Amino acid sequence: MPTVLSVTMAIGSHKLAQQGAITKRMTAIEEMAGMDVLCSDKTGTLTLNKLSVDKNLVEVFCKGVEKDQVLLFAAMASRIENQDAIDAAMVGMLADPKEARAGIREVHFLPFNPTDKRTALTYIDSSGNWHRVSKGAPEQILELCKASNDLSKRVLDIIEKYAERGLRSLAVSRQTVPEKTKESLGSRWEFVGLLPLFDPPRHDSAETIRRALHLGVNVKMITGNNIAPLFSPI
Repeated sequence: MPTVLSVTMAIGSHKLAQQGAITKRMTAIEEMAGMDVLCSDKTGTLTLNKLSVDKNLVEVFCKGVEKDQVLLFAAMASRIENQDAIDAAMVGMLADPKEARAGIREVHFLPFNPTDKRTALTYIDSSGNWHRVSKGAPEQILELCKASNDLSKRVLDIIEKYAERGLRSLAVSRQTVPEKTKESLGSRWEFVGLLPLFDPPRHDSAETIRRALHLGVNVKMITGNNIAPLFSPI
């Protein structure tokens, strides 16, 4: 019997490999046969992780700031090299990626981390003045800006509208750094705008989920995003 099971699982492993699924443990095939709940990541698994921004839906919260400037600030607060999907989308919105560093001197870049949930760039402009721009999770940026209740409500209402259309939200903020040191706290942060992010679903996601349900497997999506976009049609 052990030999029969081993041969059967080896055949199954070979068939999976032909479909691009590599099995590291033979016992995983046996375990999958008894699976009744499948927990799946969303970004890059059910979706393509190829983000885009609809410029027409960008919301501006600062007087004298245009939508193009909000996009530029978001690109400035992104890595030009070794980008993740969000950075690539922000820089990709520019006519030339070099615009993200044009006319400024980079002093310090704060990469994304799970605690701050944002990125930031400290830079010096052509006049020698110091500034910072930051992009990240709206809740974190609102807290960074010490936003009033009215501003927070406006922002959260727009986030809900984005979410109802299956869009994620990215917030952008800015500040001046009069002390002219990268360690200084700088002036009060200003909430600049909100960007809608669209991550298209994989073409086979819906069919894969339907097949799993047909086989008696409940599918659970694991994500840290707002819950509303999860109900947009796949």
